[in-house]
Amino acid sequence: MSIDRREFLKLAGMGTAVLVLGPGNLVGAAGGRMNEDFMFVQMSDPHWGFTDTKVNPDFTGTLKKAIAAINSMKSQPDFIMFTGDLTHNTDDPKDRRKRMSEFREIIKDLKVKNIRLMPGEHDASLDKGEIFKEIFGETHYSFQHKGVNFIVLDNVSDPATVIGDEQLQWFGSELKKFDKEDRLVVFTHRPLFDLLPQWDWWTRDGSKAIELLMPYKNVTVLYGHIHQEHHHMTSHIQHHAANGLMYPLPAPNSVPKKAPVAWDPAAPYKNLGYRSVDAKVSNAALVLNEYPIKAAQERVVKITARRFEYSPREIRLKKGEPVVFELTTLDRMHGFNSTDFGIRADIKPGETTRVRLVPDKTGTFTFFCDIYCGEGHEEMSGQLIVE
Repeated sequence: MSIDRREFLKLAGMGTAVLVLGPGNLVGAAGGRMNEDFMFVQMSDPHWGFTDTKVNPDFTGTLKKAIAAINSMKSQPDFIMFTGDLTHNTDDPKDRRKRMSEFREIIKDLKVKNIRLMPGEHDASLDKGEIFKEIFGETHYSFQHKGVNFIVLDNVSDPATVIGDEQLQWFGSELKKFDKEDRLVVFTHRPLFDLLPQWDWWTRDGSKAIELLMPYKNVTVLYGHIHQEHHHMTSHIQHHAANGLMYPLPAPNSVPKKAPVAWDPAAPYKNLGYRSVDAKVSNAALVLNEYPIKAAQERVVKITARRFEYSPREIRLKKGEPVVFELTTLDRMHGFNSTDFGIRADIKPGETTRVRLVPDKTGTFTFFCDIYCGEGHEEMSGQLIVE
């Protein structure tokens, strides 16, 4: 199978990229020929603990939406690889440990239990990966799956933005186990090449890792860190960045200063997502498919206000189900207020007011009018019953 660079970039722009791994059958590290196709998922930069609502008002829900989407796949992946920044940076070691423990509990909801993890600088640079190793295990390692050889490199635990001589020696030793024709997939958090050093989009000694990889003919590097798709070639070595799960970052050099892209209410979850990687062993290729995070389908509930009453007065909801209240009035201005959920709005004549809610608790809760509308105003209320 062959594909030229222009066709590759065309496919990549469509959300599907074909990574050519070379001709012939795959040979595993143990030397046994294997030809069974498989699929894995790459997830990157969930930044659990991030709380800026201007960047992502669904900061506690986005990762869970991705997990639900993967769980709904008709064909489940063989394994899932998280390429770093599992948690958002905090100076407090107790908070760092807490966030990592929470992340570990959340990903237990994945149907696939073969989960591979590696740190990002937010997880590891402040303590050289100690808490990460305590909770998740080693920060660099290798494994083999159905004839494809995978190597995980840690280019974040050293705050100097380096892999380091000791790990590079280990990397070189691992590579010597493989034939020059073997298929290699390398996972890193930061890019190994100098994408944009002033934005920390590089690895200071990444060129040494690339030099070690050069003799191997079939190499793909999958990384995160830059929170967007990006495709690059170093000679015959392919590098592919993945979208993040918490917030996108601007394209290289597109703005004077790097900063998270603000949330767009008209296009929620824009440029957030994960990817599946299909190992087409029989064709000696990897196929990347990019999947966006999607907003959950919102239920619409219409509520009409008139002096001293709402219709309907009783509304049944489900915990965690997004709902939009469409509020109108038949006479004058009224209010809509639910202190239990921290929502309120003015309902103006001739207008439809929309209020969004994702109920996070069960029970019976009151909503009421908080704009005086005459005798009987105090009785103008209704109930939200969340099951």
